[in-house]
Amino acid sequence: MTKHVPRKARWTQVSAKEYRAEYGVVRYQAGAWIGTLVYEVAEPGASGAEIVWHREQFTTGRYKRPRNAMMAVEDKAREIARRPQDQARVAFKG
Repeated sequence: MTKHVPRKARWTQVSAKEYRAEYGVVRYQAGAWIGTLVYEVAEPGASGAEIVWHREQFTTGRYKRPRNAMMAVEDKAREIARRPQDQARVAFKG
């Protein structure tokens, strides 16, 4: 079992209006906090044998607090991480 890592350790405050983690970004825009997660989805290539990774982006709704946007980004990243590795992966994660 893994040890709990607090949210403050997972997210880094870049500026007063931006937080970053290894799997997403939360920014203050137009009076609300908006979270963004970039991930990649596997698609079969032209020959069928090769796999082509297609980049997609998930944006969360408008939140009053950065914590709520962080939770939404973490939930979506966890959902993508639970998919088989050959189907989807979080783009920022190394």
